[in-house]
Amino acid sequence: MSERKQLSLWITWLVIVPPFIYYIIENTLHLWQTSWLAILSFTALIMVASLFPIQIRYTSVIPFHGISLAIFLHFGLLIEILVTQIAILTTLFRLKISTHDLHRIPINGLIFLATSLGSAALFYLVGGTTGHFTVGMMVEMAVPILVYTLTFFVLNNLLLYLCHYYLLGMREVSFFDEAFKWQAISCLLIVLVGLALAMLYEEVGYIAVLITGIPIVSVFLILKIYNEDKKTTELLKQVSSFGHEVNDSLEVNTIIELFISTCSKIFPAQSILLFEQEDYYDLRPIYMSQSLDKGALSEGDGVSKHVLQTGASVLFTSRKQWEHLDSENLLSGNQSIIAAPCIRNHNIVAVITLTNQRKNAFQRSDQKVLEIIANYLSVAVQNARYIAQTKKDSECCGLTGLYNFTYFKKILRDYEKLETYAIVVIDLDHFKSVNDTYGHQSGNDVLIQVAEILTQTVKDDGMVGRYGGEEFVILLDNVQLFKAFEVGERVRRAIESKFFIVSDDLVKGEKKLINITASIGVASKSSEEETPIEVLRHADRAMYIGAKQKGRNKVAQYL
Repeated sequence: MSERKQLSLWITWLVIVPPFIYYIIENTLHLWQTSWLAILSFTALIMVASLFPIQIRYTSVIPFHGISLAIFLHFGLLIEILVTQIAILTTLFRLKISTHDLHRIPINGLIFLATSLGSAALFYLVGGTTGHFTVGMMVEMAVPILVYTLTFFVLNNLLLYLCHYYLLGMREVSFFDEAFKWQAISCLLIVLVGLALAMLYEEVGYIAVLITGIPIVSVFLILKIYNEDKKTTELLKQVSSFGHEVNDSLEVNTIIELFISTCSKIFPAQSILLFEQEDYYDLRPIYMSQSLDKGALSEGDGVSKHVLQTGASVLFTSRKQWEHLDSENLLSGNQSIIAAPCIRNHNIVAVITLTNQRKNAFQRSDQKVLEIIANYLSVAVQNARYIAQTKKDSECCGLTGLYNFTYFKKILRDYEKLETYAIVVIDLDHFKSVNDTYGHQSGNDVLIQVAEILTQTVKDDGMVGRYGGEEFVILLDNVQLFKAFEVGERVRRAIESKFFIVSDDLVKGEKKLINITASIGVASKSSEEETPIEVLRHADRAMYIGAKQKGRNKVAQYL
């Protein structure tokens, strides 16, 4: 939320809520004089209930509707508003909100004030009365109580949704989300308990608070525990789904994208960092959320490095717990952090770190689930890299990195139906003398440097492969013969003008610069019946007859 919006929100709250509270105190002195112990008892009960908020992603469900209903029925609207405001502050204190989240005080204060006023207005409009409530009044008060309860529930959720959507800019929220469902469940259970509390208070006084307090708190605890278990079960289902999907993925980038997408769905993370171990205690960033300073975090942050060094996951619910690890202040503005190592064969290969600007954003279940995802990720990435390396080894020359001829022939089969393409064959001149003079390792060095020249010269205009020995081949798609000849000439000049670095391994091993040349043959498809292999043979023939046998260091074309 922008500073301007926060300022407007605080001004609105200061103009409305404190004066209203003062008005309440001024106009309820008679109630305090006669029922102060009962009011304090109800206030204590609702404060205890407020200590057990149910966290649903970005929303805290506070199940005290039933108690506020009992207070409303016996002491009226003004006392209910006062006690509800106290309950809100108690919940926010329990959540240990950071200075970044202080705007939640005016937001919740105004929402519940509007909810109390709207619910009471409709309650009185349909004939409801307050001041006392007995068992005998259940029938005549059924409709007003139902209207009050439904209005309180719907209006509270509607205002909360509007605040999330417009004030906080959380466009991904839905009105009928998980928090709405939990509000409905808690409202049903707690309202029934609240009605029992209201009727019992009429019979035995403030002792009713003590009698019903334990069941009410028990209901809150059961709802909270059930929600956490349900959340953990749902998280594990999503983790299992993630595991199946990454195992079906063969590309590392696809796996990482899937991982980021899964983390965004199941964790309340505002920033995601994924680092790969580079050296023993060094990290290299693989992914960072756009809001982060990629330059400052190029070698990792203190929390991620701590996880790398210890090999254990961490859960921090406030900045005070981890600020000693962040000496460079790279994660400033955040409060909650969870981080876990990706372990493969007892070695840490990566670190995942999730952050949130709110306190207590992550729970212990989030930490455990992140550990599981981290293991899935490390296995999937290593498998994908192994498959990619195996594929590369089967397709590429181990020395030059160019495609080998076996793979090159597979590609040629795809050119059977193409009408226009050309092939360039390159053979290094007097290459045997390089091996005989400087040694075979120097010969290999020359082949590697030639491969680099071909790749840089051809770029994206064609496909370069190693034909065998000191021969190379270039496949040019949709290129006429004269254009292929120009490519061959560019390659010839590039090789001729290059000083190749070799080691004189047969003498003293000194570094030397040598020049070599190449004979090149070019051919293109000239008829529909001509196959790619035939075009290759024509280019090879042009190289031998037209270039090699006519003095070398030439480009010849097959006509």
